[in-house]
Amino acid sequence: MAVVNFSNTILPAVTGYDISGEVVAVGKAIKDLKVGDEAFGFLSMNSSGGGGAFQQYSVADADRIVKKPQGLSHTDASTLGIGFLSAMDGLRQVKINSSTSIFVPGGSGGVGHFIIQVARILGAGQIITSASKEEGINILKELYKIKDVINHATENVVDRVLELTGGQGADIVFDTTYLESSYAKSTLTVKRGGSWLILNRRILDKDSQAMKNVEQRGANLIQADVSRYTLGPEKAQVKSFFQESLVQGAKWVEEGKLKPYVNKIIKLEEVESALEQLTQGKAGFGKVVAEISPN
Repeated sequence: MAVVNFSNTILPAVTGYDISGEVVAVGKAIKDLKVGDEAFGFLSMNSSGGGGAFQQYSVADADRIVKKPQGLSHTDASTLGIGFLSAMDGLRQVKINSSTSIFVPGGSGGVGHFIIQVARILGAGQIITSASKEEGINILKELYKIKDVINHATENVVDRVLELTGGQGADIVFDTTYLESSYAKSTLTVKRGGSWLILNRRILDKDSQAMKNVEQRGANLIQADVSRYTLGPEKAQVKSFFQESLVQGAKWVEEGKLKPYVNKIIKLEEVESALEQLTQGKAGFGKVVAEISPN
């Protein structure tokens, strides 16, 4: 998302979308928030107008933020932005019940670790995921109690998913990796007539092997893309989707049902280095949070 300026942001601009902090000023028409309130949420993808989370003060659209409950820390609240909302957007487009099997390639990532938890909360009967590092595999098994974790560095992912689903494939496959190599494999693990979800269809080549696999298996191709609520045709739903999802996420965290995993808390001056590690796939399990002082 940082490589392609799809929101037509006027550069230079501050990046970052997920926030949690104190309200220091409000517009005249704002009724739900006041100065001094603690709030969290998601900034505009076009940060030309003063947005961007990696700075001491940011301008937010009131439709995309909500009051932070006292029982929710700023650290946890700050993780419930684009990663959590992407998980919610994808899973609300499919039906999940106790007979549903779901496979999540990249379950140790910032989006993936939310998907496996929300799927469980919604009642999925079988959750399968994958990771390649022992640390991530252990966290998925021990903290999140995921029984079926595939080591995609040492195991054949397609064979293992088919084995775990009795040769049928998973009802839902939610691939969060952005990798064509993963797409080509994960599309072979979806049940015929099932649903294959990705985070951004724009990066998928229509002539790719993944698209051929989707067509051959008669699978539904579903896109989880929160930008359509801010930049696309579904702007009318922006307030209801963002605020309802943020409130629900906060409630789940307070109830202990949802556990954001923060592997590192950094300072503002460390953000550039952290983003570089992210692009290199070295960010680690879950989320990295930048703690920024207003002074």
